[in-house]
Amino acid sequence: MILVQNLLPRLSGNKILMTCLCCCLLMLMSCDSLKKVPTDNQQNTDNSEDLGEIQGGKVYNPETGKYEKPGDRGSQVDTVKWTDTPMEEKPPITSDGKLPDGTTTKPGMDPGQTLDMYDVAVCLPFLGNRFKEYENEINSKSMLAINFYSGVKMAFDDLSSRGVRLNVNVLDTEASDAKMNSLLQSSELFEAEIIIGPVTTNNLKKTAAFAKKNKKVLISPLNPNNKITSGNPYFVQTNPSLVSHCEAITKHALDNHPASDIVLVVRDKSAEKNRLKYFQEAQKTYKGSDSVDRLKEFVIRDNSSDLSEVDLMPLIKQNKTTVFVVPSWSNENFIYALMRKISLVKGPNEVIVYGMPQWREYTRIDFDYFERLNLHISSNTDYDIYDEPVKNFRQRYFDRFGMPPAEDAIIGYDLMMYFGEMVSKHGTSFTQKIDGESANLLHSSLDFQPVQNTINIENLDAVDFYENKMVNILKFEDYHFQSAN
Repeated sequence: MILVQNLLPRLSGNKILMTCLCCCLLMLMSCDSLKKVPTDNQQNTDNSEDLGEIQGGKVYNPETGKYEKPGDRGSQVDTVKWTDTPMEEKPPITSDGKLPDGTTTKPGMDPGQTLDMYDVAVCLPFLGNRFKEYENEINSKSMLAINFYSGVKMAFDDLSSRGVRLNVNVLDTEASDAKMNSLLQSSELFEAEIIIGPVTTNNLKKTAAFAKKNKKVLISPLNPNNKITSGNPYFVQTNPSLVSHCEAITKHALDNHPASDIVLVVRDKSAEKNRLKYFQEAQKTYKGSDSVDRLKEFVIRDNSSDLSEVDLMPLIKQNKTTVFVVPSWSNENFIYALMRKISLVKGPNEVIVYGMPQWREYTRIDFDYFERLNLHISSNTDYDIYDEPVKNFRQRYFDRFGMPPAEDAIIGYDLMMYFGEMVSKHGTSFTQKIDGESANLLHSSLDFQPVQNTINIENLDAVDFYENKMVNILKFEDYHFQSAN
């Protein structure tokens, strides 16, 4: 069975956090509490002129009996963050990484052993320190951790029924460097065989170094940054990186169209222009030849709100299909202006636009543009709320929490079920088997592969970490996103 020390994180008697999470579970009854606020990456960072009211169409949802914006086929997805700004600006505090008795590993711990019961530490930014007890309000940034952990908690119960015995400690990182340093000196982490989380890049780097030194499996469930660690076979990244998204888009486009019909479109900004190499390198790798022609690149230098100086007409293939790949997401106004421009110049010719997963979060663009331009996006999820297994999970979640699950909850459930069964089957050395154990889960399939960013001359088989490379391609058709794989 699963021994949960406390449903609430143990934080040295932090009663505020316990009160916070108790209230969180109560407030999950309110749909408003699940609404996500825009992250820094979603803001308009270019100070470009507002295009005015851009309304998306609404369609009938037979499940709710209401007309709704068809943003996705389930609950709202969190924005993928491929750059990370620390949530707290505090100087790092170093730790010697030792328990009070001076040891650095769990007594008697043998990496790779099979145990009757495994200690698991779940480290997430619940932000209990920001809870306003007398205002009955949850910090909006807490919802990511709350939703994810609610799915994890359901998985704990299901694993218990299958005989998987886990001793679980839930810890609040507070998205703080100082707090994470403190947790890395706690017995909960030193005694854990498996650590899940944290989320922010700084905290994750610290924990990855700790896991590498002490030979503990560290599962990064949400952060897609592929620069966290190196030479660390204990580190497992479940959220595909930006490079993996670019590779998946390139492969899908080349599977369906000749390279001569594909155009990469970016703004004249260093961050976006740097992404072009991911697509060019992916084409070389996929086609297996250095002599293959480069994909055409088109850099937009016009900063006007309607891109009035941009001439896309020469890019349109007459009586053929033109494929535009747009690896941009931080400015919804720019995406709207570009799609409107493409729609105006394409005439009767077929056009396909490949965008990024963050586009599912856009709320101001008329969905007619998505439909007219055959929008495709990359995504780490691909599920239909009407599939029977998904329906069953959603019903069980509703029965327990009084509302449908956010997508983070489905992901949390899937990942905990997968890793719980992996450790039960292979013991603490399951990372050595992970690249041969694919899985078809509720939210997506998983495809873990070893990543070797650095070459170790002494050990050519050395692994920097393991990354889930499964990226789905969704298409917008009949006014909703559906699988294009």
